[in-house]
Amino acid sequence: MALFQRLGIDVRSISAQEFTAAYFALAKRYHPDRGNQRTHELMANINAARTAILKCRRVD
Repeated sequence: MALFQRLGIDVRSISAQEFTAAYFALAKRYHPDRGNQRTHELMANINAARTAILKCRRVD
C-alpha cells in the first residue's frame, strides 16, 4: 500500500476503476520489458502491493 502512496495514489479514496487504471498506468511505465533490473524489482513490488490492496478491499 505504501508503494502506491509513494507514487501519488491514495488507495483509500479512489474507486475500483480508478485503482485499476492507476495500476495499468504503473504497469505500462515500469514493466520489465521496458527497462532494466530496477524496473523488474519495482514491478514486482507494484504487483505485490496491488495483491495486498485487493485482498484488503475484499475484506472491507
